[in-house]
Amino acid sequence: MGSMSQVVTTTNLPMYSIQTFLKNYILVAGGGGSSKTGIANGFEVFKLNRDGKTISMTKVIRYDSGPNVIMNCCTNISGNTVYIAANENERCRQYMADIIIEPTFHNGKAGKEINFKITSGDSLLTDFSEEEPLQRIVKISNDGNLMVTGGTDGCIRLWNFPIIKSKDTRPLKEYKCHTKEIDDIDISSDGQFIVSVAKDGKAYHWNTVTNVRSTLIHPDPDNEKQIFKRCKFGIIGNKPIYNIYTIANGPKQKSYLQRWSENNKIIYELLFSEPTSALAVRQDGLYIAVGTMYSGSVSIHEASNLKMIYNVKQAHAMFVTGLEFLNKDLMPDMKAAVLSISVDNRVCLHNIPSIKLVPYWKMLIIIHFILLLFYFIIFIL
Repeated sequence: MGSMSQVVTTTNLPMYSIQTFLKNYILVAGGGGSSKTGIANGFEVFKLNRDGKTISMTKVIRYDSGPNVIMNCCTNISGNTVYIAANENERCRQYMADIIIEPTFHNGKAGKEINFKITSGDSLLTDFSEEEPLQRIVKISNDGNLMVTGGTDGCIRLWNFPIIKSKDTRPLKEYKCHTKEIDDIDISSDGQFIVSVAKDGKAYHWNTVTNVRSTLIHPDPDNEKQIFKRCKFGIIGNKPIYNIYTIANGPKQKSYLQRWSENNKIIYELLFSEPTSALAVRQDGLYIAVGTMYSGSVSIHEASNLKMIYNVKQAHAMFVTGLEFLNKDLMPDMKAAVLSISVDNRVCLHNIPSIKLVPYWKMLIIIHFILLLFYFIIFIL
């Protein structure tokens, strides 16, 4: 089976954010906004099912967030609770999805299914812009103790997590850096570093221990007009060393996928012929996925040199809003598998099968057979 793309489910939510958790559960969030469009706001949780080569998604639960469209969210699991941090205009709302194990009985066999009980928790004011305040991005550290937000006021704020409103009304730290609204933030897996990009064209790399800021600067002065769109950390092997990956949109409808060293030096750069809109890096740092703005295309790249190994044009009818790699344990026969979302209400799966190598002993048998066949043809016939 070759590389492929398929629509695994559709929703009535225009989707802006996607998260995976518990290996095979998917959360998508979005909505139609506060206007009377008739399109609800909120998030839905799906279970990803696999039966041989057949892959599908089953809706588990839906939560309506009222008049507030969810443009960005992040999940973290603690005990039997999935914490969801999501934007609520200029605030960050915390939701709790308690994991419930329910007994099942299908085709004469007893089993168990996971369900969720979702409740709305505390919220924090995270953006203080005087004009149109809005939280644009939220991320939670791997250990679940730190939440980082950014918005239209250009300020990065670090918070305790989970949110306890009576205690956490003030951020732990504030980095007043960008002069325009922040588009993306990422936290390194050890929680020590933050990278941020904004509409002011700047990309900053922060050490949260020393509070030292450095800047990602392209060595080519002709690239000064690039506007960074998304940013992600990617680990290198099992070491606490990180590359930074960015997508940046430039003039003449061109864009770039970029790999930076931990010292903020650009290592590789790949040109795209249209603006890009979404970026994801697999947890092990081996692969990158990119989504585009106009054609709704999705590509997968080797992280080491940015080589494109998969590309599907018009995977979506509109721009790609989110990408998420699937757990390797769920897709052991796949080199890489990624989900993509868009405001076209479709969730698409893109996968690259692993190349199956012939065992050494089988190769010897094949070679021996070919030699015998060759001998028979030459000397017998």
